[in-house]
Amino acid sequence: MDPGDPAGDPAAGERRRMGQDPLLLLQALQTLWSTRERQQLREEAWRGFAALDDPLAGLLDMLESCRGQRGEGPSLEAWISHQLQCWLQAQPRPSLAQHSLRLKQLQARAVKVLTESPPSLAAPLASIFQLQDADRSCLLAHVHRLHHEGRFREAATLGATLKLQSELGIEKMSVPLLLQDKVALVERYVAGFPELQRRLLALMDSWCQPGFDIKDVASCHVTAAGAAASGEERLGLAGAQPSSPE
Repeated sequence: MDPGDPAGDPAAGERRRMGQDPLLLLQALQTLWSTRERQQLREEAWRGFAALDDPLAGLLDMLESCRGQRGEGPSLEAWISHQLQCWLQAQPRPSLAQHSLRLKQLQARAVKVLTESPPSLAAPLASIFQLQDADRSCLLAHVHRLHHEGRFREAATLGATLKLQSELGIEKMSVPLLLQDKVALVERYVAGFPELQRRLLALMDSWCQPGFDIKDVASCHVTAAGAAASGEERLGLAGAQPSSPE
């Protein structure tokens, strides 16, 4: 069965009876996306959102149908998610928090979509489906998997988007990024978390002690070891005691 074919989806008939089929909306937007007529695309998307019986479930239908089809370059799926986020903000709709069971059902689907999607979908999905309040075990497992795969920037960005910093900690998440000179990303990661900020400062102070060798740190983070040489030069930690960080 082709997941992109509304006729092959048993739930599609029900969706059509209750409102516009989200997969037909997706097909219309895919056609307009190729023309690069962004104003027309936005107008069609907003009209389509208004015609959906359940826009949030409809978004998940669209994203699930696109699994395995995402390529390089700007993503239509991320654009649709962002546009729905904007459309929802403009609507006088009741909060999902008033329907906790329905919210949990949508969150479970959204978490699965997020774990199979590019980073550009994380922020709109987190906002639309309140993923900061979703099952944190699944989200933490996904961030740990990204980190294990050496996708340190993506793991830290997603962890911060989902407000998982307290569970993820600071050393594991920050050291590979510091070795790659991504200090600004580490600062964003600890923003709003005073305890993590204090622990980060303590970590960096320890790197300024006599006899410290950055290679010892890199050896504990094998995937990041290739960035250690540049980290030595940038952080001033090779062969001499550096001055304290500003």
